[in-house]
Amino acid sequence: MRSGQLHQSLHAFAAEAAQALTAATAGGAEVGFEVVEERARAQRPALYCYRPLTGAFIARNWHLLRSQPSATIAIAELAEMPGLHTYLATHAIGGDDEGCDESEAALRCFAARVFDGCDKNFLLTPERFEPAYRELYENAVEQRTEIALLGLLRGVSTRAKEIVIGEGMLLAPLERLGRVPPDPGWVRDDRPSLVVAVDPGEGPDGVERARAQMLELQSAMRLYAGGISLAPLAWIHSGGSEWRALPLGGGGRTDGRVALVGDQREELCGFIATVARRKPTDGALGWALRRFELGCERERRLDGLTDHLLALRALLEPEGTGSGRVAGRLAALCADGPQRSEMTRRILEAVALEQALIRGGELASAGGEDGAGAIAAEVEELLRRVLGDVIAGALQGDLVALADARIYQPEADAGGGHDGEFQLTRTSTGTFASELFATPQTRLRPGVSDGSVFTHSPTPHDGGPAGEPPTAELRAPTRGV
Repeated sequence: MRSGQLHQSLHAFAAEAAQALTAATAGGAEVGFEVVEERARAQRPALYCYRPLTGAFIARNWHLLRSQPSATIAIAELAEMPGLHTYLATHAIGGDDEGCDESEAALRCFAARVFDGCDKNFLLTPERFEPAYRELYENAVEQRTEIALLGLLRGVSTRAKEIVIGEGMLLAPLERLGRVPPDPGWVRDDRPSLVVAVDPGEGPDGVERARAQMLELQSAMRLYAGGISLAPLAWIHSGGSEWRALPLGGGGRTDGRVALVGDQREELCGFIATVARRKPTDGALGWALRRFELGCERERRLDGLTDHLLALRALLEPEGTGSGRVAGRLAALCADGPQRSEMTRRILEAVALEQALIRGGELASAGGEDGAGAIAAEVEELLRRVLGDVIAGALQGDLVALADARIYQPEADAGGGHDGEFQLTRTSTGTFASELFATPQTRLRPGVSDGSVFTHSPTPHDGGPAGEPPTAELRAPTRGV
């Protein structure tokens, strides 16, 4: 398609759209506003301004614009473009596109970009039209605009410049991000966090695939350590365009204090690759993993206790809760010798605590709120250990049979000879998102410790203090190769 023909058709549509929208506001239609916080860095004071919701106004009045003669011609020419999905993924600003094909949705997006910021007078000027046209042409025709999906992974930090997780995905400190999304959760929070950048790649479903990759990373990180969760919104970034929000769903606790240092960064990459390859999706293991994540999404540890106990029962108590076997079997898998009886006692305390919570009873017997939270934290960590060891290959076969063998035959082999599939993965730094993270020096955000890394270990439970939640002050044994 000749660029001059496309330019002419879109300009004719924009001129007619300007007249229709100006007439609508003159007839009493109002453009809504939102209050926007503009803030480049956490240490700077917040600035607030009113921003017209022009895109929403155009969506409400799209029937007026769609009925213009030039709209049909522009839509027909847009339908011939190969990269409309990239343009929409980068610049679409919401609205109900149901019933619209891709070319019509692109034209509506183009109109919103041309008149962005207008509230009453929709005057068409070259300063408005030409940048919007270049955006569309570069994305939909030349297909040379690089986009990235950015998320904020809270509860983990690093001093490294970046950590390449795999092709098209990396982690980097928030301080290195050249432009910060207009999200108060990104700029106000002093908890440790890392930016996740994912390359959507080609194809109309690229952004959705990148979103799925980000959620898979969250699943792996939750198996790696506790208190790690993505912020509710991800953001689409492209060149000098406006940010576009993408809901991730979920949520959860973000009280982790995991600092990735030294070789632990390489270990993490290997573990994430192993989870991606061996993550169970069906059967009792798949169900237990989904229940584990539900518990991690609760804002309070106590609220996730039942989720985590249900997951353990699905794995270790097929006879039903009446058998009372889950505590002994879990201790057999996670502790050695005399430590087993103590762990069994603590798991039985957790079961009793669950019943107290169901009845709405007092928590005094569990040491109050703090003691009950410590019990819930230990159950979560033990479930994390079992699931991680199964995925990594350190625990193989029937878990119930393996646990019973250890109970009745203490000298029984641990099963599988620790010949798991987990291997360290060496990755090289690519060029993806190199322009996003432009700050040459990095430092941890305020309040972030540069202590040791707390990681999950496939070795048996070391019998540490009951109920202590993991912190960056603890160094757990690293995963075996």
